[in-house]
Amino acid sequence: MKVNKYEYTMELLAAMTASEIAKRHNISKLQAFDKFIQSKTADMLFDDELNFWWNGPDYLADEYEKEMAHYETLV
Repeated sequence: MKVNKYEYTMELLAAMTASEIAKRHNISKLQAFDKFIQSKTADMLFDDELNFWWNGPDYLADEYEKEMAHYETLV
């Protein structure tokens, strides 16, 4: 299976974002990746039409944090 450069970029950004989330929350990178990949932020990252991959991992981690904060207020 050949991965194009955009898919590779999205996957790399997901891993880098998970690393940032892990650092912020003092959890393992695997835990952070599992949480991130299930988020709407990750869905937006992997949506070709949104070009969310133009943003860096810090921005994506911030967006993930906003998403999680929103869901916490609903509970």
